Amino acid sequence: MATPWCRPVAEVFMDGGMREPGIETHGRGEGWDPRFDDLLMQAAAEEGLADDSLRALQIQLRCFNAWVLAREGRSWDRATADDLKAYFQEARELRSAATVRLKRWVVQRLYRWARSEGIIDVSFESALIAVRATPPMRLTTVPSVDQMQRILSLPDTGTPNGVRDRAALELLYGAGLRSAELLGLHVAQVPDAPGMRLMGKGAKERLVILGEHARYWIAQYKAVRRTLLGSGGHRATATNRLFVSTGIHPDYQYSQLRRMVGRYAAMVGLSLTPHSLRHAFASHLYQHKAPLKTIQLLLGHEHLATTTIYVSRHFEDDHKLLDQHHPRGGQHMRFARWKESKSRPGAIFRGP
Repeated sequence: MATPWCRPVAEVFMDGGMREPGIETHGRGEGWDPRFDDLLMQAAAEEGLADDSLRALQIQLRCFNAWVLAREGRSWDRATADDLKAYFQEARELRSAATVRLKRWVVQRLYRWARSEGIIDVSFESALIAVRATPPMRLTTVPSVDQMQRILSLPDTGTPNGVRDRAALELLYGAGLRSAELLGLHVAQVPDAPGMRLMGKGAKERLVILGEHARYWIAQYKAVRRTLLGSGGHRATATNRLFVSTGIHPDYQYSQLRRMVGRYAAMVGLSLTPHSLRHAFASHLYQHKAPLKTIQLLLGHEHLATTTIYVSRHFEDDHKLLDQHHPRGGQHMRFARWKESKSRPGAIFRGP
């Protein structure tokens, strides 16, 4: 029997994007355990997990249980440490490092919850520790300042769609918004003032600074928002979300946002996602000498260590800093290596 596997992690977040907030109750399919509903409700109510995180959790719970059922003929609550090791070994061979990390997060969360609820009486922490040795995270492609300027200039701002695209790009890059934060914005939530507070990841309030460019293009977009809704056959009151679509759904979807960013990035020879622009926001702030603590505040990170992942610069920039500011960083003559002479064993001669 073929072993069932979930889709790659990118597809989990791309498929349908931000369709409707909350936990989905349809299409759970083979492997779903009704007890998972309690875990999902707890994650939503007590931890404030974002909708896309809840969907990923739901999908991966089903797939893990389906895998155990297909391989061992028993459900997840009767799995053994050897089952978990085999599961993650197979995951490493078939999936990306990001997907393996997602699966580990889900399985660890599942068994901690199950033990606290008295469903199981054993701990699988030792089996999960070995999973930490997954391949390193791939570095996110971060466009340069010049490349970002080119991307921002690409939307046709003579059209309502182009104005919407430009406003979205300005918020992703100019304010460092997450995709879920951008798509969840309400019309009345975005003021003309240079700053606003919004509920970020984990239902935590954070500060967002809006620059002049972002405020200008948001104002331009608000003026054509009703036109976009009408073009899609939607009433002006169909949604209170700021970003709208001309498609079937009045709300702008993550899949549409991702395609839009990817299309403009491809025009300058890059492969980018909306999250890449958030990385660019942080990296360019750091390159222009913004303190890490300030960047942490603007990104809404709880831990400074998370912010350092976003601060990405090209190696050549680091070498230039070393050359300019460190006494041992400048160019120096090539040093000679000492090697053993093949013709005279035991003797050494100075290499080139």
